[in-house]
Amino acid sequence: MQTPLRRPLTCSALTLLLAPAALASGFQLREQSPSAQGNSFAGISAGGTDIGSMFFNPATLTLFQGNEFVAGASLVQPSAKLEGGSASRATALGGGAITGTSGGDAGRSAPLPVLYGLWSLSPDLKLGFSLNSPFGLTSEYGADWIGRYHAMKSTMKVAELAASVAWRLNPQWTVAASVVARHVDATLSNAVDFGAVGAAYRIPGYVPGARDGAATVRGTQWRPGYKVGLLFQPAAGVRIGAAYHSAIDFKLKGDVTYQGVPAALAAGFRDCDATPMANQPGTASLGAAWDATPTLTLQAEAARTFWSHFKEIRIAFASGQADSVTPEHWKDTWFLALGLTWRPGGAWTLRTGAALDQTATTDTYRTPRIPDAERIWASVGAGYAVTRAFSVDLGWSRLFVKNANLGLNATPGGPDFFRGTINGTFHNRVDILALQGRLKF
Repeated sequence: MQTPLRRPLTCSALTLLLAPAALASGFQLREQSPSAQGNSFAGISAGGTDIGSMFFNPATLTLFQGNEFVAGASLVQPSAKLEGGSASRATALGGGAITGTSGGDAGRSAPLPVLYGLWSLSPDLKLGFSLNSPFGLTSEYGADWIGRYHAMKSTMKVAELAASVAWRLNPQWTVAASVVARHVDATLSNAVDFGAVGAAYRIPGYVPGARDGAATVRGTQWRPGYKVGLLFQPAAGVRIGAAYHSAIDFKLKGDVTYQGVPAALAAGFRDCDATPMANQPGTASLGAAWDATPTLTLQAEAARTFWSHFKEIRIAFASGQADSVTPEHWKDTWFLALGLTWRPGGAWTLRTGAALDQTATTDTYRTPRIPDAERIWASVGAGYAVTRAFSVDLGWSRLFVKNANLGLNATPGGPDFFRGTINGTFHNRVDILALQGRLKF
């Protein structure tokens, strides 16, 4: 058997057995306003029903008077099932089939809380505070599935605290800015084919698939960022908003650990401190809202996410060993939405909307950690004013996701050499249910 490896085993050399392609990307989470959920977030950069629009554009704070508090949560229920899947080892490792299950449903439900506060310092000067989770990832496969060397469990929890100030310059123009503190806590795990590693190094008795272990990378860090926003009101009932959210580059403090390492490979698979480095992209958005009648508002939104900023996953080691680098091939994406809000009278507000949400991944580079694909949003929602000071909002969205083809190849010297070739099609679906309460005082 020919081996593609010609160097001693070290912690850094063997991080190619980790599959960290989702560490900084995850899913971008738009579920930041349960009221706007019912519009598929159409027009949210131009302001919505409540101060939840400050996450998207802090300049919308001047649309609201007095003080306000909003608390809510969205329950995101994804489903991701692999069908027609097959996996095999690299030709240099015998090319045999990797046996196992299809992994079941990798999607895991997760709640996303939001908190917002508005303090009116004057009719034209507003201060806002918010707590959100703008990115996140949760997926999990069984330990015996065919793609276990690519992914088993992936979690990325992101918390963002922001302080915003908005200033109305005149009746038409408002400018705003936010200071952001974002925290990431990530854990990724996958199986390791120690039998294949030993066979590649021609260690007697080592056979691919006969000595499975596991590897886990963890990391956490706080990093700063910013937002800027603009709101233009050219005429009564017409609002146009634009905003930019900065990219944030992370150097997580963490470690790499291994389980089930055979004695013959123990020197190369040492637990070690590590600094996973990756980027979360910036976004730009433009929204518009038009009060076509006293009871009907039409809304539109266009948002660009600059995923091409996410170029690689790099893991640096405290020992000074060479970095482990996994190149990424992500593309910038558009989110386009149309919606309407109808106020039939009394205490009720009704909403609906639809959106096109592009994916940053491609068939060639898509991984089981994020089996993402282009999706269509369809949403409905309702609000009810319990009193003049307190109201509740409910929103529901179904995301119709295109089939996501998976086709990773175990080429010699490539990142998937020990993980194996894997093919198949993911059938995905996402349901989102959101609820909030709003208090004005």
